[in-house]
Amino acid sequence: MTTQNQLWQNPEQTLIYTELCNTLYERELARLAQTPPEQHLLLTRRLKSLSFYVREAASLILQYPSPLQLDSQNACWLHSQSRQCPVPHVDASESIFAFYSKSARLGLLVPVYQQEQGVQQILLDSVDEIDHVGQRLHCNEHGWFAMAGWPQEPDNQQKLLLKPSKVIFTAVCCGHQWRNGDKKSPRLLSLREMLLASRLNWQQLAKPHPAKSAPLSPKVR
Repeated sequence: MTTQNQLWQNPEQTLIYTELCNTLYERELARLAQTPPEQHLLLTRRLKSLSFYVREAASLILQYPSPLQLDSQNACWLHSQSRQCPVPHVDASESIFAFYSKSARLGLLVPVYQQEQGVQQILLDSVDEIDHVGQRLHCNEHGWFAMAGWPQEPDNQQKLLLKPSKVIFTAVCCGHQWRNGDKKSPRLLSLREMLLASRLNWQQLAKPHPAKSAPLSPKVR
């Protein structure tokens, strides 16, 4: 595992770190430039912390190993895309419930399937609240889901909480998308998504690597 001290002793790693920082910073600035006027107060706070989170993302990406190919110049991961979105085609609610009833914990990284305007994606989120009595959990960005995967809010009816797997997290990290059953060009992940993805523990998906700071809020989009 690469430590911060080792990073600065390795010219190749230092170059990758610099490329990641530059690309993430430019990409996030372009995204924040689209912030609506009513969120400008939040935007000011986000800009103040932007350089910190960019450095943290780049550092975590280099610190924790990933089986995916890293494209540091474009700040993205690369892997072959499956022909179809790897969402279960049969009812998988029992296996999803079995996983979350055992493994649900605060900070757990989870995949959320979304179909919007004909485009299928799998998005990354983290658990920030658990209701054991109601057998449900709350994702930081995508809201409440039953532990069996079903959405429980009016705003997330086109979404489904999935059971983590390496195939699914590969699609997540690479930004794979599908439209009408065909492969679509991958999308680039936001800084928040890169921060979450950099913490994935590919050997133990239910035990993500720890974050160095508080999670980046999804509210300014």
